[in-house]
Amino acid sequence: EPRVMVQSESSGIEKWLEENKFAQFVFKIGNYIPVVFLIALISWSYYAFVIRLCLLYLLNVNPTQGVVYLILYHPLLVLMVWSYLKATLTLPGYSTDTPIAGSTGSHPSISYHSVEHRRSNSAQNSIDSNSPIHYDDIENRDSSFDVPATKSNTIILDENGNPISVGSIMVKQSGEKRYCQKCQQDKPDRTHHCRVCKKLNNCIGFRNHKYFYLFVVWGTVYCFFVTFATLPPTIQYAQSSYEAIINLDLNWSFLILIGGIFGLCLIGFAVYHTTLLFSNQTTLESLTKHNYKIKEGGDVTTSKYLNLFDIGKRANFIQVMGPEWYFWFIPVGNSLGDGRSWPLNSYKYNTLCESVENLTKPPQPA
Repeated sequence: EPRVMVQSESSGIEKWLEENKFAQFVFKIGNYIPVVFLIALISWSYYAFVIRLCLLYLLNVNPTQGVVYLILYHPLLVLMVWSYLKATLTLPGYSTDTPIAGSTGSHPSISYHSVEHRRSNSAQNSIDSNSPIHYDDIENRDSSFDVPATKSNTIILDENGNPISVGSIMVKQSGEKRYCQKCQQDKPDRTHHCRVCKKLNNCIGFRNHKYFYLFVVWGTVYCFFVTFATLPPTIQYAQSSYEAIINLDLNWSFLILIGGIFGLCLIGFAVYHTTLLFSNQTTLESLTKHNYKIKEGGDVTTSKYLNLFDIGKRANFIQVMGPEWYFWFIPVGNSLGDGRSWPLNSYKYNTLCESVENLTKPPQPA
């Protein structure tokens, strides 16, 4: 999933669609089919669990167990559906949403200095650069800052000397700026031209990343809950007699089958995206090599493992889920950042700077 989606211009089939109104209508309806199917599936699961199972417990079998099931079930349903709707209806963010320079309100640090300051103090700061950037003033995340004028306008430093990317530190292998041919514009750091996720009829980007992640998490919990809550009464009912097997409510059986299958699929998805969340990577970033260029005219460093945006598991988590712990698993928009400027891991940034300097040093005389 991208951090920010690059907005698309028409080309090829898109131009044909612009000229054909009927085709536009058909494609638009087709895009909503997976969404409608998923909503219908959730609605059926509500009917199967609440009406067919819990109501039976409330009226005939065990009212206490029926009440407990209902109390546990409905918060899970609300959180899952709420997360899904937010992920579907929230625009992912576009590369043109905010300017690179000027007031961004993206990070909690208050004052920023020229990148040249780090170069003159790199030896002094190297001792303290092993730790990632910390959000010491996390509550002031809405404070704005002005990007100082630098030669490349790529890196600025916060008040603690930690680097922040505000331009294009990520480049092509040739060292040139990354460029989107479809949009005819430069791609800022951590952006790419995105295709729509069919299950959401939306792209996943910076502004709805948290909602998408929570939908996966709560969807996993929901599926396993309805599966394991329905399994015991189904087994008990089926073992009572042969006639009971014949009269077994098929909604229970399908709820176990479908809930189990979706739960197993989603738990792998949830674990994978949790790993990405704690390492501050998108799906694409985890699969490709990264090309970094720290200054104009400098050498390009390529690495699949050097992730400058990994600022520590806790800070990575807070960047997406927000600083308030009580909102971490509720789909409200409190993520840190603007999708354009990114705090960098100071140790990895210094390592990158040193590797570039070593490459450019003249050979020692024999």
